[in-house]
Amino acid sequence: YKNLIVIGITGSYGNSTVKKFLHRILDQKYHVVSTPRNINTEVGVSEFVLSTDFTGVEIFIVEMGAYRIGEIALICKMVKPKIGILTAISEQHLSLFGDIKKTQQAKYELLKSLPVDGLAVINFDNAYCREKTKEIKCAAQSYGMDEENRLDCLIKDVVANLEGINFTAVIGQELVNFVSPIIGEHNIMNIAPCLLVAKKLDVPMETIKSAV
Repeated sequence: YKNLIVIGITGSYGNSTVKKFLHRILDQKYHVVSTPRNINTEVGVSEFVLSTDFTGVEIFIVEMGAYRIGEIALICKMVKPKIGILTAISEQHLSLFGDIKKTQQAKYELLKSLPVDGLAVINFDNAYCREKTKEIKCAAQSYGMDEENRLDCLIKDVVANLEGINFTAVIGQELVNFVSPIIGEHNIMNIAPCLLVAKKLDVPMETIKSAV
């Protein structure tokens, strides 16, 4: 499937939520398939690929997890992602990797696998995510709430309550207000990378707003 665009998602948390949000937004324009439930290992991903008919599918979103260094690289070798999202790197998996630097190494396998004409979308509010961007051979775009990081997608003017979330995203020179019935301010950071990927894939902004 030479025209199939594969998007990989990895990180210490938020992967499944980002996957669902991204599927919802991209599905407004494209025929999208994503790995189901919590399937994110090399065995689970390969079984899903072998059992799925990708005829007519334009985008395949793959959640990528790891229990040890090298596993994400193996998944990337199988599915060949062109776009990669790194949600966060934290101490959550210290029991598996032993220290945060090994966790960082494992998660960065996705971004290092991307082709020169690919795109890495990175949470720049997370220091472990942003500090190794020079090792990536493709273009990188950043998202977050810390304006000092000169973000490609700056999140500001956040309002969160029991009715949902309301925020402004500054994407390039464009200021866009988003309203969503989703509960929880943390979900804004799960939506943010989806905005950059959707814009990269030429989904109209009004379509993105409606999907959100």
